[in-house]
Amino acid sequence: MSAINVEKVIGLYMKKRLEKEQLEATVKEQLKEISEAMLKLESFLMQQMEADGVTSYKTAHGTAFKTSTDFANVADWNLTLDFIREHDKYEMLERRVNKTAVRAFMEETSGTVPGVNYGTKVSINIRKPTASA
Repeated sequence: MSAINVEKVIGLYMKKRLEKEQLEATVKEQLKEISEAMLKLESFLMQQMEADGVTSYKTAHGTAFKTSTDFANVADWNLTLDFIREHDKYEMLERRVNKTAVRAFMEETSGTVPGVNYGTKVSINIRKPTASA
C-alpha cells in the first residue's frame, strides 16, 4: 500500500484549486476597481491638458504626457474590398487594413476609404520620475 493517500492528495489539490480560483476572482475585481480609478484620473489629466493647452506635465511624482495612436478598422469588408480593387490599392490590405496606407490615401486625396473607420486615439501616459544625476 502506498504511503501517500491518493484520495487525500486529490482532496487537498481540489481545495487548493478552489482557493486559487477564489483569490483570482478577488484580485480580478480589485484590479478592475483600480483600473477604473486610473481611467478617471487619466480623463482628468486629459481635460486639464486641453484646458491648459499643454501636452505634458512634469512633477516630482512623475510625468504625464499625451500620445497619439492611429487606428483603422473595417466596418464593411465588401465595400472596402470593392474600393481597394477599383483603385488598385492592395497595399492597404493585411489581415486588417493598413492604417499607414489608409492615412496616406486620405492625406493625398482629402477623402475617406469606404467601409473603414479611421481615427486617432489620444491617451495619457504617466512614468516615474527619473533620478537626478
